[in-house]
Amino acid sequence: MKRVQLQLDDAIYNALREVAHKQGKSMSAVAREILHSYFTAEKPVKLRAFTFIGSGASGRGDISVRHNEF
Repeated sequence: MKRVQLQLDDAIYNALREVAHKQGKSMSAVAREILHSYFTAEKPVKLRAFTFIGSGASGRGDISVRHNEF
């Protein structure tokens, strides 16, 4: 399993936190479940909540490794 860091707007963060709390799971576990169901669906449906993915592309491939330096 790979580790990633995400930046979420307040509304998405709060929704994820609420779902995790209601299900008695960590926010990471809920996020993994959502992403797994999205990417393993036969015909992935574009989720409005995930339109931010790739919006901050910097063109650098080492940001997640060297994030403390940036």
